[in-house]
Amino acid sequence: MSILFVLMFAAVAAQENPILLASKDFLNDVIAEGKHLTMHYVIHNIGTEVANDVVVDDTAGFPSGEFEVVSGALSATFDSIPAGANVSHAVVLNPLTSGMHNFVPAVVKYRNPTGDELVTFSSFLDNNPILSTTEYNRKHSPHLADWLIFVGLCTPVLLIPFLMWHSSHSKYESLAAKAKKA
Repeated sequence: MSILFVLMFAAVAAQENPILLASKDFLNDVIAEGKHLTMHYVIHNIGTEVANDVVVDDTAGFPSGEFEVVSGALSATFDSIPAGANVSHAVVLNPLTSGMHNFVPAVVKYRNPTGDELVTFSSFLDNNPILSTTEYNRKHSPHLADWLIFVGLCTPVLLIPFLMWHSSHSKYESLAAKAKKA
């Protein structure tokens, strides 16, 4: 009976704390070396209390040798997130290398109203490929040079038979016109 009481008390105590859910996602369809990558973080407080001194830190997920921060910061601080509210943060990065990258969860630290520090993690994005510049251009460029070469090679193949037909057709038309006059 006392174990049940302790479990019920723990469940009620857990309900009175702020509970933060953090999601991390990239807004790009394709991640490529040298192209901007926009990371978006959303933190929801689904608890019944305010979360204070909220710090979102994703510096471990984006080493400075592999990514350059273009706009924003990999760490964000919010004074408080009221119960039932949410906040968002975005950072624009420039991938410096290509290959598989493990997008690890961001660390979210916050304090409950009694001052205890709590830690949670954002969603996990797993391994995702970062395309090299040449691979990105091969898949997503308009290939104008390729099309110009194609048109240049097809033109003689189509133009020479047409000119031969036109020459013989005009010759026979002129002979037919002479035959009709005579």
